[in-house]
Amino acid sequence: MENSFKNPIILSPIAFVKNSRTAMTDDNWGEVISEITLAPFLNEEALFGIEEFSHLEILFHFHKADPLKIVTGAEHPRENPEWPLVGIFAQRKKSRPNLIGSTIVLFLKREGTTLFVKGLDADDGTPILDIKPVLKEFLPHEEVRQPQWASELMRNYW
Repeated sequence: MENSFKNPIILSPIAFVKNSRTAMTDDNWGEVISEITLAPFLNEEALFGIEEFSHLEILFHFHKADPLKIVTGAEHPRENPEWPLVGIFAQRKKSRPNLIGSTIVLFLKREGTTLFVKGLDADDGTPILDIKPVLKEFLPHEEVRQPQWASELMRNYW
C-alpha cells in the first residue's frame, strides 16, 4: 500500500472563520457564533438555496495544530491517563494525520457570501475546506453508541 504522504492531495480553503475564539481550547463552544466568509474566488451563487437548511456540516483544517505533534498511533484522549489508550481514529483529536476537523453547526443566516453559524468549534482564522448541508437521510438511522470516557470528555464541550 502506498503512503499518501508521498502523494499529497492539495486543497485550497473555500472560506475562513471569524469569531471570538483565538486560542486552541477544547470546551465551551456551544454559544459561539461564527461567520464563515467565502474566499474571493467564490461568489454568492455558491450559497444559493442554503437558507433552506437548518444545519450545515463544516470541514476545516486545524491550521494551528503543530504538524510535528501529529498522532498516528494511540494516546489517552486529552492526555488524561484516567481515560483509555485509544487510536487516533477512535477520537476527534486535533493532531490527526491530515489535520481535518468536521462539525455539524446550526445555520443562523446568510448575508451575501458570509454564513452565520452557531456551535462551530474552530478558532478565528480557521480555513474552511468544505460546507455541506445536513440531510437527515445522512444521519445515523441506528442508535449512536459511544464509550463512557467520550461522554465525560464532551461534558463541557458545548
